Amino acid sequence: MIFFPSDVFVVMAAVGATLSIATSSSTQSVSLWDFLTLDMSKSVIVSMEIPFASADTVFRSYKIMPRSENAHAYVNAAFVMQFNSSTSTVTGEPTLVFGGIQAHDIQATQTAAMLEGANLLQKDTLTTALAKLEGEIVPVTTPVSSSAKYLKSLAISLFYKYYLAVIYDHVDPRVQSAAVPFQRPLSTGTQTYGTKPSEYPVTEPMTKLTALLQTSGEAEYTTDVPPLPHECAAAFVLSPQANCKITGVDFSTAEGMPGFIKGLTAADIPGDNNFMTMGTAEPVLVSDVCEYAGQAVAIVVAETQRQADEIALAVKVSYESQGKPLLTIADAIAAGSYFEDPGRQPIEVGDAKAAIAKSARTVEGTISCDSQYHFHMETQTSLVIPEAEGYMVYSSTQWTQRTQAAVAAVLGINNSSVDVSVRRVGGAYGGKITRSHWIAAACGLAAHATGRPVRMHLDIDTNMKMIGKRIPYYATFTIGCTEDGILNGIEATVYNNCGWCNNDNALGMALDHIDNAYYVPNWLVTPKACKTNIAANTATRSPGTCPGIFIMEGMIDQVARTLGLDPDTVRRANLYKKDQVTPIDIPLTYCNISTLWDDLYSSAEVESRKAAAAKFNEENRWRKRGLSVVPVRFWMEWGWAVPYTVHINIYAADGTVAICHGGVEVGQGINTKVAQVAAKTLGIPLDTISVKPSNTLIGPNDITTGGSITSELCCLGTLRACNELNERISPVRAANPKATWKELVAACNDQGVNLSVENFVEEKTDYQYSYNAYGVGCTEVEIDVLTGELQILRVDILYDCGDSINPDIDVGQVEGAFTMGLGYWLTEKLIFDQDSGQLLTHNTWVYH
Repeated sequence: MIFFPSDVFVVMAAVGATLSIATSSSTQSVSLWDFLTLDMSKSVIVSMEIPFASADTVFRSYKIMPRSENAHAYVNAAFVMQFNSSTSTVTGEPTLVFGGIQAHDIQATQTAAMLEGANLLQKDTLTTALAKLEGEIVPVTTPVSSSAKYLKSLAISLFYKYYLAVIYDHVDPRVQSAAVPFQRPLSTGTQTYGTKPSEYPVTEPMTKLTALLQTSGEAEYTTDVPPLPHECAAAFVLSPQANCKITGVDFSTAEGMPGFIKGLTAADIPGDNNFMTMGTAEPVLVSDVCEYAGQAVAIVVAETQRQADEIALAVKVSYESQGKPLLTIADAIAAGSYFEDPGRQPIEVGDAKAAIAKSARTVEGTISCDSQYHFHMETQTSLVIPEAEGYMVYSSTQWTQRTQAAVAAVLGINNSSVDVSVRRVGGAYGGKITRSHWIAAACGLAAHATGRPVRMHLDIDTNMKMIGKRIPYYATFTIGCTEDGILNGIEATVYNNCGWCNNDNALGMALDHIDNAYYVPNWLVTPKACKTNIAANTATRSPGTCPGIFIMEGMIDQVARTLGLDPDTVRRANLYKKDQVTPIDIPLTYCNISTLWDDLYSSAEVESRKAAAAKFNEENRWRKRGLSVVPVRFWMEWGWAVPYTVHINIYAADGTVAICHGGVEVGQGINTKVAQVAAKTLGIPLDTISVKPSNTLIGPNDITTGGSITSELCCLGTLRACNELNERISPVRAANPKATWKELVAACNDQGVNLSVENFVEEKTDYQYSYNAYGVGCTEVEIDVLTGELQILRVDILYDCGDSINPDIDVGQVEGAFTMGLGYWLTEKLIFDQDSGQLLTHNTWVYH
């Protein structure tokens, strides 16, 4: 059954529009309701006729949807009524049309008949109409739709809104807001920051060097690498069932389809069937037990990507079920399905049990956060080219070194026979740290099998079904506190859903951040990593840290609710102070979170706005406003010797500079920052510097780009490399004080000065986490109680980032992260089929 709540149909059906349908021999006029069952073969819509509305006609249309743009409705509706304002009566029978309730739009004919001639100011008219409508609204739901209860409530609420709109002037002011739709104003923003002009171009706000190329569509990504002669394309064949044993893969239908070249299974892999060269083995292609629906079973190679995608769907996979799949944390807890190693030892500080027992108040509760798709604009993609010396790999990856290792391992060849290059990545958010190895290894296998260049670009359905996402978390907790909300001790158990494999488990990071910005003297936190039958979840923007902070904030809210205190009061009272020690035994030698809190509270006028919101709530029954103020403390983790290589060449012919570093440009502006540091340190114009694609020749052993550390460490390596160049150039500069940069470089070359330099950054500090970044945010939201719609009225963010290398880029990162968080917390949701384990929300039509 196909559900399509067409906005156009709902509106036109309500106003009584008719369609003129023509064939080669005749023309007929039909209503939109008759059009639903009309056979349109060899017919065409010629025109639409919309009847003229009289002056006393009241028309309203409504659409309630997951987001305000580019989304189909939960429920949409359109209502038409002729209303005599002098007598407050309905003249004629109104039209009430609803979409999203059943497979096709419906009319509430009984309610409409009841309203004919009714006086809308009489109280029993509304109550009778609502009761009648409740009987007519009978939602038919699907696994991906909202609940029947919500759909019915929404439909009735929309009618109620319309009813109030018709008699608006006679309505109690407290309920009038229900009749007024949200009007989203034009968004505006103000950013303030400090810079140091004497240090320019470092600290200078500027757009990314390639911003114009990106916005014009000229920037080249992996998919844009020009096609090569004899190039072909590959696509994965996915398992339709979780927790099963694969018994066969049938290519017979696929082999007869246009463009088919070859079908590959695990038996065709010459090396290791494993794209993860560290941790638990993860197969490129399943040959026996399939852990989750969407796991790759085979690869098809075709002449074009479209052909490969279509052929892959025609391959028949046979299997034997091994039982109902475990999909959620609740499923895993019920089954006792855990990984032996949760990825982190329990946190034990002081005596949490005793502290809780001695506390004046005890607060208990649970809290959870679910998953999130990365939604990179560029899905997983790779191009592998066979060469005489090995293979050239272009990959949309955050980790070139491990991509190289994966391809080499699967093909059974030396790492030195594989070169990996990446100019830029079209969005990553952690999803291309380890998962990109899979696509590159599969492309390498196809290139080996065909002897031709092979490109693979996952369509969004495959990307969502096959690739893991943000790791869900669930926590139970008991808190001991004073009557004033001062936290004495916390005992918690934190569970996460790693999926079928725990290679990318971030439970340790969640526990490391579970205190967020608050001092608690006694802790006992036990980690539990759940094993389920879904794709191996992976890093997603702020992996572990985001849910860890969320769990702590949820606990603070629970304390405030239980004690009847303002959450802001509880938060402020428990903030860290300088030199206090965290649960993982790291002293906060720098801590200004209280100052930031107080500064934001003042600059954002929180107190007066809270009073204004309280007044608004008192005056409006169906609209409510609220403010939330939340602090954050984010560890910067590079104290465990994170390696990045920076290589710089100065060209003697014209003095231009080329830089290649071990980071990957994933949209965070790393190349621009590196160029700024080089320009400042060498004392040359920014436009003389070019940052080259990252590759495994220059950076053979570099760590992944991620964790918010890569830009600053590659900038550090650039600074050191440029300083070394300056030292080499210094004697020549002293002897030629009036020389231009071009002349100086040429003189250095003539005198045999090495104008190439490499710096290997491998920083170590006393602690794994090197320092903290602090921030505070205040968000004001207005909600419609009847529909659940919301409007974010204002956001204030105060972030201490030290001296920003490029404030424009860093502001963009902060605002972008906030926006991604809005999607995560407000709309995004994954839904699985409970029997097959298939992901049902695997495209933009059903994933919001």
